[in-house]
Amino acid sequence: MVAVKDVDQAKELEIMLNRMQEMIIDFVKEGQKEALPVVNYKSPEELYETFDFKLPKSGAGIEGTFELIQSTMKYSVNSWNPRFMDKLYAGTNPIGVISELLLAVLNSNTHVYHVSPVFTLMEIQVTKATGQLLNMGENAGGLLCPGGAASNLLAMVTARNKLFPMIKTEGYYPRPMNPNARYGQLKVFTSLHSHYSIDKAAQVMGLGTNNIIKVPVDNAGRMKVDELERLIVESIERGETPFFINATAGTTVLGAFDPIRAISTVAKKYHCWLHVDGSWGGGAVFSDKVRKERNWFDGSELADTFTLNPHKLLGVPLQCSMLITPHDGHLLFAQSNTLTADYLFHGNPYDLGTGTIGCGRRPDAAKLFLAWKFYGQEGLGSRIDRALASAEIFTDMVRARAHKGFQLVRDPSLFLQICFWFVPPQIKQTIENISKITRELHQRINQSGEFLVDHAPLLGEPDFFRVVINAPSVNVHRDLERLLNAIEEVNLTIDWNKILDFHCAR
Repeated sequence: MVAVKDVDQAKELEIMLNRMQEMIIDFVKEGQKEALPVVNYKSPEELYETFDFKLPKSGAGIEGTFELIQSTMKYSVNSWNPRFMDKLYAGTNPIGVISELLLAVLNSNTHVYHVSPVFTLMEIQVTKATGQLLNMGENAGGLLCPGGAASNLLAMVTARNKLFPMIKTEGYYPRPMNPNARYGQLKVFTSLHSHYSIDKAAQVMGLGTNNIIKVPVDNAGRMKVDELERLIVESIERGETPFFINATAGTTVLGAFDPIRAISTVAKKYHCWLHVDGSWGGGAVFSDKVRKERNWFDGSELADTFTLNPHKLLGVPLQCSMLITPHDGHLLFAQSNTLTADYLFHGNPYDLGTGTIGCGRRPDAAKLFLAWKFYGQEGLGSRIDRALASAEIFTDMVRARAHKGFQLVRDPSLFLQICFWFVPPQIKQTIENISKITRELHQRINQSGEFLVDHAPLLGEPDFFRVVINAPSVNVHRDLERLLNAIEEVNLTIDWNKILDFHCAR
């Protein structure tokens, strides 16, 4: 049994929390020591041999369970380590841990107001305030979703239901299948460098990935607006119905920001819904310096919906993703997506679950709300400013090592992803060779445990290192300069002729 009547749960929790506190503090301290690895890497086969994954018939109790927790921490990635630069998130912070503990203790569900009153109003206020940073005005607001992909999906569902409400009840029967339909095949337009979640959303909705039209980008990775309009006109001439344009604020690989204002002009001209996927770059709007000096969010108030993930740039614990709109806040989603469920929803406009695809909802908004209260907007913004400054310095460092074989993929770097190649001078520079070198160096660097970084491709270009600067604890010289040194050191241990010949033979 999970619990029995004669167990004093408060006392049991006190014992476990006291024990857990010591383990957590030790783990965070280890993450602050650069001499310790980011991860004690083991292959899946090795981990199955090392870790007890078997589930018992009888419970292990406190002792057995805490041995398991200790092992979990031992073999997991320590994202508190500043050398974790692999993904678009980093370690959280003390208020983040406390906020997660609060959610666990209350175990609330923000689908209806009366079971989660405080968290519901936190969500309404924090989405409204974020919308106002995006210049969306007094009617701004939104909803929290379980991740950026879910936010993008809800945006596309809402757009379809708002523009073509008959599909909610009749199903999707476009022209020419249904000659009397008000719409042809629905088409989605997004940049060549956009996130795959846009494709997933179209797949889930039954539109089909063949009905996503990828718009070419310029050398800085931004959607070409003239190409967008050309492709929309061609689609209309084929009898199709363009309905959804996705702009990206911070692409996954290069960190490009599509020109929102110019794209909005095209969207309005052809009666399309404009969504901005700011899952990665959207958090930069918290920086006063960014809003003043950069044009990244110019026109954001013109978007119909905007995805923003505080669990990325703002250090809020995973996961925390919001979908913001200037159109009546969370009520837009209720009006567009609600279904009759009188056993749950009783007409209260504060019942946020009426606007979402799912039912149960974790109160993730509380994590951003508490972080905002703790640090203030200025504190959250300074995190962005520090990361941007470090990215600029690291870009200079990579450029300065060109004579050693380092080469920037884009110079200057576009955002917080510094993308570069390392090619030993004696190696012939072909796309195939450079990709193999990148992947081999990447594997050895990551399996050493000293760093976790990523590699990525772009169409027509060889694979390259993608280093994400996010955590405020990243030190330019201690961590970033050391990474470049580590790449050079690993290179000296490799016989590239054997590696490249081996790959070719395969």
